[in-house]
Amino acid sequence: MRFTLIVLLTLNLTAFSQNKKIDEINRYITSIDSNSDLKINEYDWSKVTGTHIDKGAILKIWKKDNEIVKIKEEFGASYGRCIRLIYLKNSKPIKAIETEENFEFKNNEIDYTSLKLQFKIQVFVTGFNKVIDEYEFDVIKEGKRKLTEYYCDLNEVFSIRDEISNL
Repeated sequence: MRFTLIVLLTLNLTAFSQNKKIDEINRYITSIDSNSDLKINEYDWSKVTGTHIDKGAILKIWKKDNEIVKIKEEFGASYGRCIRLIYLKNSKPIKAIETEENFEFKNNEIDYTSLKLQFKIQVFVTGFNKVIDEYEFDVIKEGKRKLTEYYCDLNEVFSIRDEISNL
């Protein structure tokens, strides 16, 4: 009985600690999103990477002084669009939000005026495991992917950070 109580208390404290960390991350993100003093640079994704995207792609980078605090990738496709937001604190990722929006079908035709959220994933970086040199995550998923692929490793969601370090 005593062991069960200890296990339940430990799980309860761990859940509370995770929620507190997520709340802290969300407060920081709100401060970034509401900061009108950040410098925003916009790039054509195809020119940055040398790859062609079906309906074009845009990369936006928000900086405070010379530190990147937010990255937005927006990819257009014939079926809709994908958006990935990455938030950084002290040059380290703290949260990523990825959405897949698809055009709706009306009368057996694609309605290019109406996008519907198909899938959303929020990845919170809650720690870093130095032993295996990887981030620890808390993940919230909504919906199902239809046309995009899931990452084999959630660390890949933040890989763009390394690719744009020279911008």
